[in-house]
Amino acid sequence: MKFGSRFDDQTFSSSLALSAIWVALIAALSVGGSFAFACAAPLAAIAALAATRMDARTGLALVVTAWLTNQIVGYAFLSYPHTFESYAWGAAIATIAAFAAARLATGMTRAWPVLLTVSFLLAFAAYELALYVAGIPLGSSDDAFSVATVARVFEVNALSFAGLLILSVIASRFARPLVSAQQAPRTA
Repeated sequence: MKFGSRFDDQTFSSSLALSAIWVALIAALSVGGSFAFACAAPLAAIAALAATRMDARTGLALVVTAWLTNQIVGYAFLSYPHTFESYAWGAAIATIAAFAAARLATGMTRAWPVLLTVSFLLAFAAYELALYVAGIPLGSSDDAFSVATVARVFEVNALSFAGLLILSVIASRFARPLVSAQQAPRTA
């Protein structure tokens, strides 16, 4: 995979095999993160990765799917309460805002390390800001946005972001022969 451009012939969005691997990695992070971290699932990390690695439509669909997966895991397996406030917080989870903010970074630079860093920081900031704003009418507690809580959510997202990025590089190296075989001209 070339890290200089998201949309050249070696990116995940250009190959069915690589796209499938990428979607599977993010799906696994979404489900695993929901079970492991419940309300601190790494949705900002998923938004940043989808924004930098996929076209807008596919990335947005993946982010919404990750959010929905988080909600299903929470209500079906983690005993989230079935109350208005719980549903409202679920709706307020700001993955779309995080994705949109991370997409802004894609037009700022072509330098891959800078793009990844800026997209992640913008996604996390938008995610937390949207949750904070939603907390005003929903009556969030001071603990929900304490330095310790935000730092923990940041840690979960940063580690997930880095881990999934490393896995995507490894997966792309293994999938490269598949892409080459798909792109090779067929001989009679």
